[in-house]
Amino acid sequence: MIIKLISSATSFGVPLPFCRGTNNLNFSPAGGPEKKRHKQACSFKFNFGISSLSEKKKNKKEIARASPPTEIISQLLVPIINTVSTATEEKWELDNGKPGIVEPSGGRLLQGGIVFRQNFTIRSFEIGSDFRISIETLMNYLQETSLNHLRSAGILADGFGSTLAMTAKDLIWVVCWSHVEVDYYPSWGDVVQVDAWMYRSGRNGIRRDWLIQDLKTGKTLIRATSLFAMMNKKTRKFAKASEEVIGEMKPFLMHCDPLINKDTRKLLQVETDTADYIRTGLNPGWTDVDVNQHVNHIKLVNYVLEGVPPSIVESHELCAMTLEYRKECSLDSVLQSLSKLNRNQLIYDQEIEFEHSLSLECRLEIVRGRSRWRKKLCVINT
Repeated sequence: MIIKLISSATSFGVPLPFCRGTNNLNFSPAGGPEKKRHKQACSFKFNFGISSLSEKKKNKKEIARASPPTEIISQLLVPIINTVSTATEEKWELDNGKPGIVEPSGGRLLQGGIVFRQNFTIRSFEIGSDFRISIETLMNYLQETSLNHLRSAGILADGFGSTLAMTAKDLIWVVCWSHVEVDYYPSWGDVVQVDAWMYRSGRNGIRRDWLIQDLKTGKTLIRATSLFAMMNKKTRKFAKASEEVIGEMKPFLMHCDPLINKDTRKLLQVETDTADYIRTGLNPGWTDVDVNQHVNHIKLVNYVLEGVPPSIVESHELCAMTLEYRKECSLDSVLQSLSKLNRNQLIYDQEIEFEHSLSLECRLEIVRGRSRWRKKLCVINT
């Protein structure tokens, strides 16, 4: 698209938005006679209670006297900045009356660094059509607090959650499975408090738990847990947890039982001929790929839920979900999302359950899962 600027004064005259009428500014190479005209023609007015107007008849002393001194502006702004900074520090330093560790990431370490806490205000672009937080946003909060925990602990390297020892061995984190239970969905403008901690699981796994509460009421909203393992980013194969990596993370590992238990029932693969709902032709885009050069596991959640019929999404809400990540997904993949209604798990006509399978068109399975849906208290008609 070509935009041509035309003025009655000259062929290149442009009316500036802060000047009345057409100014005498001409666009030409620097150093020409128009450069001087540029300095004379442009005028500015600052709303500091003092006006500064550049005219041909004003001398340099008058301009200096009319311009607001930098020292005055600094004296006005510094107290405001200090007040805001002090208020922020006081807000974050107190945790139930006890001092915490202030971190620049927007959260803070508790219990000597074992627990990481961060608050989130739910914004307009993080909600669905019912004004409540979306599943993708919820999963993003879990990922964000995990990374910020490592950053605040001082062991995060240049990788996507990789520690210093992991980076030296070309190791990255991958999610093996996730389990989420939602009691209540927060809405637009609500502030939620996310607590995250991690602990050993088996010889090579690290498990993370999250507790999301309403900051104002303290009500528990969401609980989640995930199992992470290490993969070599060059060979794309799972790697054992070395003593160096575990030793680096040991001061920040909690000794505890899981916050919630994963659904122990075996996840079933859904075949094309047995699926109740099929969504084909799903193509991951550039915005789905993370820094580990594969489709992010959170984006895969969206593709799994694409297999749920719209009528269920409108009348029900997701209350529990278990996903197993079986293969990496690349940018050039073409996916199909299969869902099968589990008729043996209908609970008083209030909750329904689906088995899910996200696979390539060649039937190589990427994600296998199960979701449970309950009826919404009220349905918003659009």
